[in-house]
Amino acid sequence: MRRSRASILDLRAAAAAIGLFVLTLPPAVAHPAGQASRPADVSNFGGNAQHTSVYLTPAADLNAIRWKTSIDLRQTFSNTHYGAPLVTADNTIVVPVKTASDGFQIRLLDAATGQARAGTLSTDYILPAHNWIPVYNPALAVSGDGRAGARATRLYYAGAGGTLFYVAHPGSPRRAPPVRVAFYGMTAYSNNAAAFNATVFINTPLTTDRQGNVFFGFRVQGTAPSPLSTTHSGFARIAPDGSGRYVLAGPAAADGNISRDSHNSAPALSNDERVLYVVVKATATNNYGYLLGLDSTTLETKHKVFLKDPRNNHLNNAGILDDSTASPMVAPDGDVYFGVFANPNNGSRGFLLRFTGDLTVEKTPGAFGWDSTPAIVPASMVPSYTGPSGYLIFTKYNNYPFSDGDGVNRIALLDPNATQIDPHPTAGGLVEMREVLTVIGPAPDSSSLSPVFPNAVREWCINTAAVNPPTKSIFVPSEDGHLYRWDLSTNSLSQGVALTPGFLEPYVPTIVGPDGTVFTLNGGTLFAVGTNAAVSLTLSSSNPDLRSVVVGQPLTFTARATARGASRRFGLPRGTVTFRDVYYRDQIAGALSNELAHVAVVNGVASLSTSSLAAGTHLITATHGMSGASVTFVQKIHPYATTTSVSASGSGTVTFTATVIGLGVGTPTGMVTFQTGSTVLAQLPVDRNGVAVFSTSGLGTGTHAMTATYASDSLFASSSGSVTVIGSPLLVSGFWLLASGFWLLAS
Repeated sequence: MRRSRASILDLRAAAAAIGLFVLTLPPAVAHPAGQASRPADVSNFGGNAQHTSVYLTPAADLNAIRWKTSIDLRQTFSNTHYGAPLVTADNTIVVPVKTASDGFQIRLLDAATGQARAGTLSTDYILPAHNWIPVYNPALAVSGDGRAGARATRLYYAGAGGTLFYVAHPGSPRRAPPVRVAFYGMTAYSNNAAAFNATVFINTPLTTDRQGNVFFGFRVQGTAPSPLSTTHSGFARIAPDGSGRYVLAGPAAADGNISRDSHNSAPALSNDERVLYVVVKATATNNYGYLLGLDSTTLETKHKVFLKDPRNNHLNNAGILDDSTASPMVAPDGDVYFGVFANPNNGSRGFLLRFTGDLTVEKTPGAFGWDSTPAIVPASMVPSYTGPSGYLIFTKYNNYPFSDGDGVNRIALLDPNATQIDPHPTAGGLVEMREVLTVIGPAPDSSSLSPVFPNAVREWCINTAAVNPPTKSIFVPSEDGHLYRWDLSTNSLSQGVALTPGFLEPYVPTIVGPDGTVFTLNGGTLFAVGTNAAVSLTLSSSNPDLRSVVVGQPLTFTARATARGASRRFGLPRGTVTFRDVYYRDQIAGALSNELAHVAVVNGVASLSTSSLAAGTHLITATHGMSGASVTFVQKIHPYATTTSVSASGSGTVTFTATVIGLGVGTPTGMVTFQTGSTVLAQLPVDRNGVAVFSTSGLGTGTHAMTATYASDSLFASSSGSVTVIGSPLLVSGFWLLASGFWLLAS
């Protein structure tokens, strides 16, 4: 998908699962007193006003498409950005739908069944000028509804001329008619509607706070009529009583070169909701803009930072493109993350910038970011992580097949407080956030495979992923047409479900609803994915880690079936499970499919053992015959093993050299991590000879075991080696070994 665009340049258990982290995570919506146990609405883009994409309801197993519905009645999904669905606490799903005339409507459906619950809301919304169709994204807010001080959930959605509509109790078919409000006053709109409709356009997702206020960006084309009387775009706040306030982009930045907001960039609120983070830019160039922190009540500017490309000592301005889907994201520590385009272009990867909440300190950037919004992953979700950070960053991590990219598209977990060296030549040795885990896309990309890009794979079509702490999972869609569960406890794609044959899908949001259903988009369609009525099915591997398996290793796949609902009275499920393999060979387009076995279910379990899976990526699907429940596990089989050795040398400073040798054709690529005990000291890319070198003078006295771990790539599996340095002489094979003040013991 990005190639075409790049060418243009019980909840207690959930809380326990994430420890104290949940105490700092802002709720999606604050509910009135006496309703504390009510499930939270999925109220905003990215789940909440900080856009962290964390969902605390345990997600269902990905066993079936429960229902689906079109979200594009014109079927122009190849160049359209779609809004995120919202879900109320009573399980009404709010679905923005693009009409055949490129207008928009809102469908209100039962999230459990997909059936109409409260009809369809029409809008008179008009799109602004665009290349890619911008996001149309409503929001939910808890507000007074005028009935003796009662409070209710309101649904806000954009109309023409920069106006908003809202309805209270959106899931009720007996709700009152929609109310229109305007940030510049309804009298002005009513007296000059045609002029406002032609010049003022809401062009960002809406964001709501816990007091029921609504925030958004608007784009002005031409000159807006009085009382705006301006050519500038800006940002608005509408209170629950309908009163409005706005600020224009240039005055907010105090820079005469600034006049625009940016399409698709949802305003984000600080954790205390006192600061609203927005992005502004120039009209004449994409490479000139600011991240601003506005007072969320007055919209006066409190903080600002000019956005720069992090390379070359911030020599060049960063890019802010209307085709981007990046929005600011506010982390639990108050830091603000925002993705920018590179200048000059770095293979359309861009960078993820990170700032303190007052925007005065810029911290280590991430290596990809311009066209996605990152998510927060509590560190407790990742058992293998031993670093100091309380949270990690999830991001799309594509590596497109042009410029200095190699077509090996990934998703990643990054440590915001640890570093590595960016391996791309265009990065110039940039120090960036450390990759903790990455996952390569499962399916080869037939449009990009070539001798130059032999390992190109389909990319991940993610705007915002769905992070689910109770299950230690992240839910992500791929352009291969599947929705996958990335299980962080095993580093596996432990579940998947086929949605479509695969589309060049624009980057899309994924959410988890209040009943655990996972909702995602593909091919202009909204899919509701979860369990079926009778059985929940899981599938595991004896060696699930995507980094470690080599061809010829024995594997056992175990399907476990659990009865659900009324079926529980019959005990454990019986019948048979059919195992099928859809196999993607390395460096070859297309998939092979074959049936592996029919296995009887005994005590709810059916297993298949094999050592004959060929090198490549295997989508192993288990289907329970009696219920139809199905689940797919992704098993990566590397063609080649590796060995990693470590040596140490030097005087005054210890230099550690890790050498990764591939036991097959070619040389391993990717990262080597140097660590002593649980402390990571460095992470570096191997060079063309499979070597990575790290030097330090800070080990201190005593014994230190330095381990170097190779992370794997498309063809070569992971491995590790170590060397021990000790603070006293040691005789090894009759020789005293001295290097940089430490005696060395090879291991």
